[in-house]
Amino acid sequence: MKVLVCIGLLLLGSQLINSSPIIQKEPLRFNSDGKFKILNFADLHYGEFPGTNRGRWQDGNSTRVMNAILDFEYPDFVVFTGDLMTSDAILFNSTRFIHAAFEAVSTKGYKWGSTYGNHDNGAATTREQVFAAESEYANSYTQHGPTDVVGLTNYFLPIYPQEGETPALILWFFDSRGGFDPSGIKPSNVDETVVAWFKVEDQKISDQWGKLPALAFFHIPTLDYKDVQADMGSRRCEGLVDEAVVPQGRDTGFMKALVNSTVLSTFVGHDHGNSWCCEYERLDICYNRRTGHGGYGDWDRGARVVELDSARDMWTEMRNYVRLEDGSIVDVFESMRVKVENKNND
Repeated sequence: MKVLVCIGLLLLGSQLINSSPIIQKEPLRFNSDGKFKILNFADLHYGEFPGTNRGRWQDGNSTRVMNAILDFEYPDFVVFTGDLMTSDAILFNSTRFIHAAFEAVSTKGYKWGSTYGNHDNGAATTREQVFAAESEYANSYTQHGPTDVVGLTNYFLPIYPQEGETPALILWFFDSRGGFDPSGIKPSNVDETVVAWFKVEDQKISDQWGKLPALAFFHIPTLDYKDVQADMGSRRCEGLVDEAVVPQGRDTGFMKALVNSTVLSTFVGHDHGNSWCCEYERLDICYNRRTGHGGYGDWDRGARVVELDSARDMWTEMRNYVRLEDGSIVDVFESMRVKVENKNND
């Protein structure tokens, strides 16, 4: 009976966002130690040179990096923050590269969720095709967002305590789109329809469960990331800064909506030479570390890890860091926030 209740609660979370199809999944929970560790893989870029030795070398190395970091971290959940593939280089049948991108986590039995990047669609690949292939995995929690908003990976996942039926945390995923597919060029931003949807659903969550701490994941950084990187001397920041910010195409009110919600931190990819975190307004805004051997640049590969502990006040205490392939830890960032649980979502 308890399992049925838990499944029903997760379905209720799915119904709040009107996603289609609604897929029955076991609810995500903090582990038996009361902790929940998230491992972010970003910018894998599988399939960049299909059918060549270079392509096989890059893809094999990307899988090796993920396996190494998984063996160091043993996360409770994995997030893929976009550019699973370089689909604009794949002229037919990208399915095998999609499956290659998930090989490490699926083989080891980890659960995961994705938000897609600007390179996940291309001349022969749509986001719908990527989602269809990913949906074949029982351990994928990626959802198709509501059909009346722009983009695909717009959804949220409630994370429950070890015992209990009220979530302790919300994970938000947003589709910043970009790139092109057979139907044309895709704008690179989180659309206004998504912003409006988010405000409504965030309020529904508060009305049903009370105000819950939340994290947000999307691929392309907002314009605010560019402003922050240009003014790091005036705020607390940690991490690699080795590339100009290439942000979303325009301001759609997305970041303002996050600031006025219960979201505490944002995590993006896209710019391979950045893996910093900074204070911004009442948020921590972060880059994940570039994980894959596809794409540009030769920075050390790694993944950003987020540690959450139900024994601590998640509103004010949260630690994240980058785990490199060789096992070393860099770019450590400790949150120093004022509690915001009573903040209105105006």
